[in-house]
Amino acid sequence: MKNLLKYSWTLYFALIFVLSFTVLYPLFLVLLSKKKWYNAAQKLRRVWGKVLMFITGIRPEVTYEEPLDKNKVYIFAPNHFSYMDIVTIGTLLPHLFGFMAKKELASIPLFKVFFRSIDMPVDRKSKDGAKRAYYLANKKLREGMSLVNFPEGGIGNTSPVMRKFKLGAFKLAMEHNLEIVPITLADNWKRLPIDGNYVPKGTPGRMRMHVHRPIPTENLKSGDELQLADDVYAIIEQKINELNDL
Repeated sequence: MKNLLKYSWTLYFALIFVLSFTVLYPLFLVLLSKKKWYNAAQKLRRVWGKVLMFITGIRPEVTYEEPLDKNKVYIFAPNHFSYMDIVTIGTLLPHLFGFMAKKELASIPLFKVFFRSIDMPVDRKSKDGAKRAYYLANKKLREGMSLVNFPEGGIGNTSPVMRKFKLGAFKLAMEHNLEIVPITLADNWKRLPIDGNYVPKGTPGRMRMHVHRPIPTENLKSGDELQLADDVYAIIEQKINELNDL
């Protein structure tokens, strides 16, 4: 019975997600057609995410260790346990930013408009694909756009234990002397996780999001990216354990 309720809620969430996004799609199409309208598109994506969570019973609780400068460029590094992560991250950041996400998402018709403009597909199985993603990320950063990169490289089935971090986001932060901001999504593994068969099975409830203090990188040198990744991993891991009494 419990599993039936979870699958029913997941279906409800998916239906609301698709229907609401489809209604807004023409507006996204217009706003993402010109760079000068990207900020408006980002605001619309943020409002859509908040309304989606409200309708489906997700209660966001956001804390910041210190205020973020809306005019600064950051690289944000959240943990990644859930299909809902992109939606929730989109609601809590006031910056213009692009997601670095797996290339399979770019093939979904509703999402193509974002990957043609602000988001970046990553093909980790191809060296050329990875190089192109790195090139696009550098281009976006030089243009003054922040990035959201999930260092785990995708959703695993080890929740709430994170997978080993990949180093791309940390190398980018160091190359551009940017602060990297760890983000802990403490409850995403309960909301829309994936089980061992990669079947989503979720529940409504609270979604605690903790934005950590930005970590400067200007004094780091080549080779320090591994320690930086380990530090960010430890920060997020400690917060996940603290908030979930693990």
